[in-house]
Amino acid sequence: MSLIYLLIFWSLLISAAYEFFKDKVLSEKWYYFIVLTMVVTASLAYAVSPDWLAYLKAFRQLGDVDWLYIKAYGDYTGMEHGYLYLNKLIYSLGFDFGMVSIVVVSISLFLKAITIHKYGGYVFLALFMYMGSTYLFEEHVHIRQGLANAISFYSIRYILDKKLWKFLLCIVIAYQFHESVIVFVLAYWIANVKVGPLFIGWIVCLTIVGSFAGMNVVIDGIMNFMPFGQDKFEAYESALYATGDIAVGDFVKVGTILVIVLFDKYASHDRYYCAFRNLFVTGVLLYFFLGKGIFGIRLPNYYLVFIGLVASRMVYVFSGKQALKSLVFTSFWTYTMLLFFWFQIKQAHKSNFGDYKTIFNSSSIYGIWR
Repeated sequence: MSLIYLLIFWSLLISAAYEFFKDKVLSEKWYYFIVLTMVVTASLAYAVSPDWLAYLKAFRQLGDVDWLYIKAYGDYTGMEHGYLYLNKLIYSLGFDFGMVSIVVVSISLFLKAITIHKYGGYVFLALFMYMGSTYLFEEHVHIRQGLANAISFYSIRYILDKKLWKFLLCIVIAYQFHESVIVFVLAYWIANVKVGPLFIGWIVCLTIVGSFAGMNVVIDGIMNFMPFGQDKFEAYESALYATGDIAVGDFVKVGTILVIVLFDKYASHDRYYCAFRNLFVTGVLLYFFLGKGIFGIRLPNYYLVFIGLVASRMVYVFSGKQALKSLVFTSFWTYTMLLFFWFQIKQAHKSNFGDYKTIFNSSSIYGIWR
């Protein structure tokens, strides 16, 4: 990994440990300084995503597309209209594609950071867990889904406060940037379901068994009756059953479920934790049920993104012995560290995370201004 990512990683790793073991609230300014560093790093990154050429091509082509025909262009390219209108606006103001990245990443990451700071408890642990995996994809590679996920993630406040119309408005806005966010509509009801740890353990076990037994073929039947989303499903389904190997992410999800089953009773008195737990468990069920192709990664991630809030909130409200509390914290803290280093070994060199360049580099073919 390039130095800038290691600096962010170590800053969060040390801050998370200090916040917990010293039981001291660290400066809000320090928290948002790290967030700002993450925003600048991701928004100015050049060519770290395998999708960047397609995004750049669409941006340049929109310069010749009239506002009246953007919808038709979106239907042709398969890109959501809201994202294309944003590109057209930025192009019309004289900016280059670099400004698209700055705007999208800034909105995405700050919405997530604000939500983490409001509900996280041990906020540096939650941000550390987000940075250790999701940040490297949603703010660098899948930026359209990253923005849609940020809006749905932010909408958790309206779920907790039971403000349905504001929640639905967030989903409508997010839908303009990635249609797959429609899967998050059910979160409004899922978050408030009362379940116990044994039920969670059994249903996850049955889903995993069903996945390896081939039960996920029922997706084909379900999609035939859906009033929307077939086009996205058809675009992803070729990869749906393509990868049957066990991934390191599988162990992370199963391990987190195991922690929930074992220690849920020490945190279930907190309604925020219960809501985040329900949403994360839903993501795990979707992940194993849908398979590990791109379709099975993108949809569950609207729920799996809550893993940081589950962990930080559980530790924050933990009512058991201090030794157990420390064990739970150390478990989340350690496997996030290991997950980051695993990514460094297996993926960093493939997506240029190990050779970080900015849009100001002499080799860059786009910048902020055209």
